[in-house]
Amino acid sequence: MTSDEPERGKREEFEARAADRLMFFSDAVVAIAITLLAIDLPVPAGGTAGVFWSSVRHNDGEYLSFLVSFVTIAAAWSQHHDLFRYVKRTDARLRNLNMIWLLTIILIPFATKLLTSNGSDTVTVHAFRFGFYALLQALASAVLLAMAREMRAQALPALGERRADRADSGWQSYGPVLGWGLSIPVFFVTTYGWVLWFAVPALIARLSRRQRRKSNSPVWNGP
Repeated sequence: MTSDEPERGKREEFEARAADRLMFFSDAVVAIAITLLAIDLPVPAGGTAGVFWSSVRHNDGEYLSFLVSFVTIAAAWSQHHDLFRYVKRTDARLRNLNMIWLLTIILIPFATKLLTSNGSDTVTVHAFRFGFYALLQALASAVLLAMAREMRAQALPALGERRADRADSGWQSYGPVLGWGLSIPVFFVTTYGWVLWFAVPALIARLSRRQRRKSNSPVWNGP
């Protein structure tokens, strides 16, 4: 054992501890954000079943906002978890990107309330409400991709990272970013821009699968 090996071991231990702190902090912020969603939920009131359900229907937008926010934050956390599961050290750029991602997480409940608020909106106002939500989701997806690129560029994941995980970060990962981003200008023309949130990622995923089948198919070299 050389004299540098104990020092290298301590440095790796400190780096692993810093990575764990970043993940624990991120998990805590997400947990708080997803828990606080239920605090502002209106409690149904009424002395009869009819009045009680009328109260529920009156606040259906609040309940829908809660469900959308919960699912969105849970999905975002799952992606973040998959991205960080092999990380053993961090750098300043990765920490800054992670803070931007956390900012998008804590803004999701507000954006969802805008999304599900009732009212007779003009197309422009509708575009502002839905466009802000789409912009927030596009930013969150883009930051996750930026963190993945930073990890690969700086070799931050552990050596045990599977090649399949790297393959999953190919060009098909840009589907959500494109879907959210392209919908923003479309909302200023039609209220159905949200269709792109689902159509574009599905289309890119299908094209990606077709491309993988072509690349994995045997090449015929003739008789």
